[in-house]
Amino acid sequence: MSLIKSLGFIGAGNMASSIRSALFKSGVLSASQIYVSCPDKVYLKDWEREGCNVTETNKEVIEATNTVIWAIKPHHLADAVQDIGPVPRTLERESKPFHISILAGMSLLTFKNTLTTAMYDGNHDRFAVARVMPNIAVRVGSGCSVYAMGDDATEEHRQTLVGIFAKIGLCYQVPEDQINAYCALFSSGIGFMFPILEAMSDGAVKHGIPRDISVKLAAQTMKGAAELILSDSSTHPGQLKDSVCSPGGTTIAGVTQLEKFGIRNAIISAIEAATEKGNKIGRDTLLV
Repeated sequence: MSLIKSLGFIGAGNMASSIRSALFKSGVLSASQIYVSCPDKVYLKDWEREGCNVTETNKEVIEATNTVIWAIKPHHLADAVQDIGPVPRTLERESKPFHISILAGMSLLTFKNTLTTAMYDGNHDRFAVARVMPNIAVRVGSGCSVYAMGDDATEEHRQTLVGIFAKIGLCYQVPEDQINAYCALFSSGIGFMFPILEAMSDGAVKHGIPRDISVKLAAQTMKGAAELILSDSSTHPGQLKDSVCSPGGTTIAGVTQLEKFGIRNAIISAIEAATEKGNKIGRDTLLV
């Protein structure tokens, strides 16, 4: 991680905090190398306790670091850049300032145009951008992230991004027009896992297993299934399902009920709905 000496965050909410925590745990950055801004002091308390540099003014983050992760709601971007205003050329270092967007649904073009107009005097050559979408599991170093680089980004910028996100989970470069579908799979998708996990726990509780034990066993079961896939990428989920379905046994009886009530269609429909919502958010940001 020698390419990055400090890292800024515009926004201090759940995703920003999760990335921060994971970076600390993985040893990528120390608290003194982190700068964060948020107009609400409540969100800054945890960051301050960790020893990070906190401020209520976005401009201070821009002045302090050359790499900034934008972790705010898309509709707050216009106000955030106005708070910063024009960035003096005296702040520009050897490499172009690098702005990383994790704004849900917002295209790189919209993000860059907004920053260009408000912060860089209409000159898009003065800085580089990338779009990254992580999921909340980055908090525990088991996240998923996909990213797309802007046209003006260099290989050094890409290495900086990978040096952050590949340390806290799986990280893939993808075509930008597919990002919403990827996010539906793993960013929204992790949310789909919790009702399934809870339902497994409920089923166990129905048959007398204590709630605290059933939740942990359900979570470990889900984790174990994932590890079996991740340990051998050539193994198809269907093969593993067949391997535990003995003829006339308990597992195939349960799988039959999953099929009866349409679990495949439910999950496919959930991912489709999340993808379409992401696309709509992206279209709406063009109108802002």
